[in-house]
Amino acid sequence: MSILAFQMPDKVVMEKADDFHGFFTFKPLEKGYGVTIGNALRRILLSSLEGYAITGIKVPGVLHEFSTIEGVVEDVAEIILNLKQVRFRKVSDGFDSKINVNIKMQKQFMAGDIAKFTSAFEILNPDHVICNLDES
Repeated sequence: MSILAFQMPDKVVMEKADDFHGFFTFKPLEKGYGVTIGNALRRILLSSLEGYAITGIKVPGVLHEFSTIEGVVEDVAEIILNLKQVRFRKVSDGFDSKINVNIKMQKQFMAGDIAKFTSAFEILNPDHVICNLDES
């Protein structure tokens, strides 16, 4: 295959887009190059995204992620996975690098409850369940 005969995409179509996803079609592509080009585009796009996320948690009395917390249904590993799914949008110039959260007297702790402890960020998925508390 010569470089002159290499099949290049001549059409890029945005199929669907919303606040969190975009679906694009590139065609035509040389056979076997779809995954290669897709991986390169994914890496470029992910490295250029700006955003905010929870980068760490500290729970009194918890030494490692495989521990359990008394009164909480989920274990720490599952809580961490749930926290990783919380989506934020910065709404003010103030920046809270540390947020202290108290979840006593609740049956369920949801992502929207984090907004009670900070005004710098809007929670984009406030109905996302982080953990459930049992009756004890």
